[in-house]
Amino acid sequence: MRSIIRKYILFIIYFALSFSFQAFTQNVGINTSTPDASALLELNSTTQGFLPPRLSTVERNAISSPAEGLIIYNTTEQCINYYNGTLWLSLCGSISETGVTIDTHPQSSSVCEFDNGSFSVVSAEGLSFQWQVNAGSGWQDITAPSTEPVFGGYNTAELTLTGVVASNDSWLFRCIVTGDNPPPATSNSATLTILHVPEQPSEISGPTEICPASETLLSTEAFDSDILVHGTSAPTTVWFAPDFNTPIAHSTIGGCSGGRVGYQGSWNNFWGNFLRVPQIDCTGHDEVSLNFDVSHSYFATHANDWCRFYMWADGGYKHNVVSVKINDSDVTYDSGINGKGFKFTEVRSCDEVEVSFDISAISDKSNILFYLEPSCGYNNSNLFSVWFDNIGFTTGSGANEFYYSITDEGYDYQWQVPADWTISAGQGTNSITINAGSIDGDVIVTPSNSCGNGPSRSLSVDVCP
Repeated sequence: MRSIIRKYILFIIYFALSFSFQAFTQNVGINTSTPDASALLELNSTTQGFLPPRLSTVERNAISSPAEGLIIYNTTEQCINYYNGTLWLSLCGSISETGVTIDTHPQSSSVCEFDNGSFSVVSAEGLSFQWQVNAGSGWQDITAPSTEPVFGGYNTAELTLTGVVASNDSWLFRCIVTGDNPPPATSNSATLTILHVPEQPSEISGPTEICPASETLLSTEAFDSDILVHGTSAPTTVWFAPDFNTPIAHSTIGGCSGGRVGYQGSWNNFWGNFLRVPQIDCTGHDEVSLNFDVSHSYFATHANDWCRFYMWADGGYKHNVVSVKINDSDVTYDSGINGKGFKFTEVRSCDEVEVSFDISAISDKSNILFYLEPSCGYNNSNLFSVWFDNIGFTTGSGANEFYYSITDEGYDYQWQVPADWTISAGQGTNSITINAGSIDGDVIVTPSNSCGNGPSRSLSVDVCP
């Protein structure tokens, strides 16, 4: 009995070794002793079939790194599927020469960091869609929402991206579209570009001190000598101060430099007097500026103490003052019918005054007379005083253009300039042309794009007195 068992065991071992050797050295046949030479494995039966692994679509997609040519039976589709190295394909449906057609391919897109984006594909024949992403290491199916960005619609015709970040820049996206007729179609790839809020621009190039060109209409009078004419009238070519009441008079001392003209004293209620400037030829100009230094008293109880300015032109008095500035601050006081000027709101000593007149409506500009008229509004013992020095007239010549620029980084650039300046050209670009005013201030530029404004850059600019 033991001899029979020993022989049986040896036979099994011999058969196993023989089969193993045959399996590893040539093709294998099941139910056939002569498998076809072109087949590694041939199965022969008239009553049975070949049964590959049966998986649902979810189970199929969970296969890690499927080999190209891998075959399964999809229980969801009820169809044989195979992997072509890129995606799973179905053998169901009728074969056509063209397969599915993509009518509109996804387009490259630029999206601001932390914003949302999307890619879409249009295919009238498409039944299923699979979006893929190439983040730099090859194409991968998008099968989960993920983060940074969060994907949505990756099995639809439109892929959405929520909350893109800087690291997503230059990622590629494409869609595999499957229809009734294989093979599927692969769309063109589209690039995602991440935009950022602009960085601070370069330093601003341009002058830090400017002296706007102007034309002198009346040279500055320093009153180093007594040139005033007093009386009840005087030729229009001289400095005139009427001699009724207490006239504006000349003083050899106390000026901002040398002499000055003015008066001081106590007077009846609402008393005043004027200083008339020699006639000025303003032909060809629409605006002129009266410039002078002023020193005057101040009493808190004298709310009506002030100085007004007016002109004689076209046969009558004109109240054409546009603005009054002291030390570059607007102090214009509008009294209505009596015109404009400034109030005595503090003690002033050699403060710089600029009075602007609009003469655009004057017909005859060849001999305009200008008046300075201070008024004391109270009858008391307070010593009211007002003194003028360095009186002159100028007008802009139009030749006051200056230029500022930064390095162009391809953004939109919004410029700001001091209040009485104007930007004549270049707003929105990296270089502007300005017409300067009289106010010191900052030239500011802010870069912007579709993502918003970047940090500003500024340049402090002084204007010559």
